[in-house]
Amino acid sequence: MNSISLYLHIPFCAKKCRYCDFYSVSFDERLAWRYLDGLAAEIALCKKSRITEGAAVQTIFIGGGTPSVFSGEALHSLCTLVRSSFTIAPGYEWTVECNPESFTNDKGVTLLEAGVTRLTFGLQSLNDRELSLLGRVHSSERCHTILSDHVLSRFTSIGVDIMYGLPGQTMRTLEQTLAAVFDSPYVKHISAYELTVADNTPFGRHRSILPLPSEGETAVMTGSLWELLEKGGFCQYEVSNFAKPGHACRHNQAYWDHKPYLGLGCAAHSYLHEKRWANVRDVNRYIRMVSNGLFPREFIETIDKKKLAMEIVFLGLRKVQGINEAFFQESCGIAFADFIQKDSIGQFVNRGLLEYEKPFWKPTRKGLLMADAIAREIL
Repeated sequence: MNSISLYLHIPFCAKKCRYCDFYSVSFDERLAWRYLDGLAAEIALCKKSRITEGAAVQTIFIGGGTPSVFSGEALHSLCTLVRSSFTIAPGYEWTVECNPESFTNDKGVTLLEAGVTRLTFGLQSLNDRELSLLGRVHSSERCHTILSDHVLSRFTSIGVDIMYGLPGQTMRTLEQTLAAVFDSPYVKHISAYELTVADNTPFGRHRSILPLPSEGETAVMTGSLWELLEKGGFCQYEVSNFAKPGHACRHNQAYWDHKPYLGLGCAAHSYLHEKRWANVRDVNRYIRMVSNGLFPREFIETIDKKKLAMEIVFLGLRKVQGINEAFFQESCGIAFADFIQKDSIGQFVNRGLLEYEKPFWKPTRKGLLMADAIAREIL
């Protein structure tokens, strides 16, 4: 293994949003410092077991939760821990997720000085009614303030997350959110996610009374959103991700391309072929386990050739670049044409949903709208 990506999960938030089903807990400063000690202990376990020995870290992503809820001092300690524990490759990409309510200019400077190259902000919307409904703790005014902070100009890239298909959302309010993002000279990447209502969230428990748009309305909104992003200079490279030229997120691409990554922290996932594992989803249990010299794994599985092949198909059809049949054969030991349903893939080509440009099977713009359905059919 020559290179690897690194993910660190920070499970703390100022407040749990009504739609969120990621693992997080309310921020507590004492617990946060104990958690940093836990991360150091898990890193020591990994180094002792030599699971990434000799590998240089190409991309780093600190996500959550809300990493920016940490104090400047804690952020500095976290970044110092990363830099002192791993060999970081030249030209690395290092991203930290931030939320508008907890990010400050001083924290931006701290991250810059630590070597962070990229920030991404969870805006979700710049409409105050929508933000309140989602349970976000920031306002649209706070978003505007952050997007105009000159410290952002010093990072290599700035990204934002927005959501659509929200209860009561209209195309007009979505356009207003996009317009405000476009006005920022610093934003180079936009992740635009359709709202997914998970059963174990407040939204899921009250699904029947939420004024959610219909499937048809959401499809129209998706198409219009993609067109607006393209007109704004953001090129689509995955179903939900758009970037100015040269600003695609390399860390996310590593996931989609089945490159090895190590996840640290509670609820973090790792993939070192042929093994994938996940850490326990409990911050206190995580701290206890690593403090006692135990790997905090909740489950571990072996990714055999068939499962790997299916994942390459599903993830590949969500990328504009599509599935590289040469990479598929090299990784899975079987020709792509021998694995899929030839009749099905031919029908999708005839319907203008897929196209072949050797060695890539690429979804068209229309095909991207139904990428998962196409994957199920050709498998």
